Amino acid sequence: MSFLFDAQTHTLLQALGRALLHSLWQGAGVALLLAAALSLLRGRSPNVRYALACSALALMLLLPAVTAWKLGGATQEVEADEMSTSIGVAAAPPAITETRTRVAGESIAADAGRSFIPRLQSSEERMRFWLPWLTLVWLAGVSILSARMLGGLIYTRRLRRRSVRPVEVCWQEKAKDISRRLLVGRPVRILESALVRVPTAIGWLRPIILLPASAFTGLTTRQLETILAHELAHIRRHDYLFNLLQAVAETLLFYHPAAWWVSRRVRVERELVCDDLAVAATGDALLYARALTQMERLRKAAPRLALSADGGQLRARILRLVETQPRRRSVSTFAVGLFFAAALFTTAACTRAVLSQRQNENARPSQPTTAEAAASGDTKGPSNIPGQALPPGVASLIADDSTEGEDAEVRRVAVAALGSHAGTVVVMNPRTGRVYAVVNQDWALRRGWTPASTMKLVTSLAGVGEKVFDPSEKVRVPTKAERLDLTNALALSDNDYFKSLAARVGAERIITYAGRVGFGETTGINYDGEIPGRLPTPQTITSAARLGFGEGVEVTPVQLAVFVSAVANGGTLLVPKVPRTPDEAASFAAQPRRRLDISPSALEQIIPGMLAAVERGTASGIKDPTLKVAGKTGTLVNKEKGTGLGVFASYAPADDPRLTVVVLTSGEGESGSVAAQIAGSIYSALLRRM
Repeated sequence: MSFLFDAQTHTLLQALGRALLHSLWQGAGVALLLAAALSLLRGRSPNVRYALACSALALMLLLPAVTAWKLGGATQEVEADEMSTSIGVAAAPPAITETRTRVAGESIAADAGRSFIPRLQSSEERMRFWLPWLTLVWLAGVSILSARMLGGLIYTRRLRRRSVRPVEVCWQEKAKDISRRLLVGRPVRILESALVRVPTAIGWLRPIILLPASAFTGLTTRQLETILAHELAHIRRHDYLFNLLQAVAETLLFYHPAAWWVSRRVRVERELVCDDLAVAATGDALLYARALTQMERLRKAAPRLALSADGGQLRARILRLVETQPRRRSVSTFAVGLFFAAALFTTAACTRAVLSQRQNENARPSQPTTAEAAASGDTKGPSNIPGQALPPGVASLIADDSTEGEDAEVRRVAVAALGSHAGTVVVMNPRTGRVYAVVNQDWALRRGWTPASTMKLVTSLAGVGEKVFDPSEKVRVPTKAERLDLTNALALSDNDYFKSLAARVGAERIITYAGRVGFGETTGINYDGEIPGRLPTPQTITSAARLGFGEGVEVTPVQLAVFVSAVANGGTLLVPKVPRTPDEAASFAAQPRRRLDISPSALEQIIPGMLAAVERGTASGIKDPTLKVAGKTGTLVNKEKGTGLGVFASYAPADDPRLTVVVLTSGEGESGSVAAQIAGSIYSALLRRM
């Protein structure tokens, strides 16, 4: 769908579509509970049944909204550092764009220009493709019914002004007398209308009652008084406003038969409540029943948003009024309360279970099949993690990787964690520089990528190292309720904080520190074809603030791994190496490239922010509390192409570093949060072994 919608719109449509599907069983469950409750409360006060029916309709509207928020949040709360731009995300290589690429579990046809509907293999892919269209169909239905409701409001407004005239003074006095008995606190105008066929109440703040001319000739004075009492009961209860809200709910839930049944029950019970109030005000149920019977002969459809006395199931209402001994069922209050408590608990539990399952599916990185793992160099058999196929283009790149000297188990785990995401993984030792595995070496070594918000680490080092700011200073930012220091700003990857910081540090200092941590030069890794990336000159930078997010800079994932390893080991840039023979592995020793020209105290200032990013910030998708990971996420969104770049550079354990893991993913729906989840899977599988 990326060829029709940008990434954010597609995500929103997906969440709404899933919420609509969930609302089918949610609404049916609420309707069944209401039906059972109404059966238990048959013969009791209609006030209680009316309140239950209104609550059920509100719940049917609330549950899809909460579901959409939860499902949307699982994808959209990816991270606060998301940056929208039309540049900076490296284009996918030809091997990817010329094949059908599955990214984050989605199937996108590369030849979408030739075919409107891509070829979809799994039910999940089909659902992901059709859900946005389902949402658009729902929006179209809502638009049509909203126009219909607006037309009803316009017609109702017209009724107030056209073909009306005041009734005789005696009827105004009778209305005031009934209003006092019903405790109606607002003045109510009584008008005779040539456009209505039954007495009708309109309005909330300035209510009026419209009486047809036939009511004065077809009903006796006493009968018309009872009908007036019914309409005044509607006004006392603010039913016009609730009826309008009910029409909104019907519009939003138009696709659900259960919603229409519940809405019908609301109208039926509302009329019964007003019937009881009318009888209480006039004191004669039989007279009121005769008035309803006579009015049936005058009946003609009233406007939808008006409230007329012929609403509800008229025959049932009349029989209820004339029945001398209403049937009551003996049901204890305790039993009713117990039933509703159990129903509420069951509904909440089911909803939470479904939403939790969906969130877990979104959070769990997809895994490769055994065949793909074998193609990437795994000879140890299938992973214990359920598999999904890698994107074909990425699989072919991984199959071309040079795996001589790599740790086969580390490679297997990294490929399994990468799953169906198009990306690359670098795993190395931050103390010695030994490389355990580089998955998709073409992306890790031979292509430059925008570092996105991982560049905020460099900006922070430049600011602290040059004493431009106090990292403990609390700074107020527009998008946050509380002030942020450097640790919290890194944890949340707050854009406003780092825009201000980058502007204060300046482009020249940021570029200088980027060069000190190894950006813009090769690492010396013993794989073929490594590129140095790119560092701009200060003269070519138009905005230091955007440079602070990595704009104009290109790095490789291996460079990020070496940089993060230097943070972990106290400031030494290592030459990453793969021991090609068993003898090299047995005698492997660290090969320092140079010490960072950055004070150790400056390095120590950014580590708490990297820890906080995993504990409570943008990388909190790493769910294992036993892992003490320090890392930084980066997300870049290309709105024109509907794709994203996700980066996570990290090391663990933070107090005894043994592994550095850098993950980069590219494609639809990718983000730093997704990359962090992939890294979390790698740490969970390897840290105990290491």
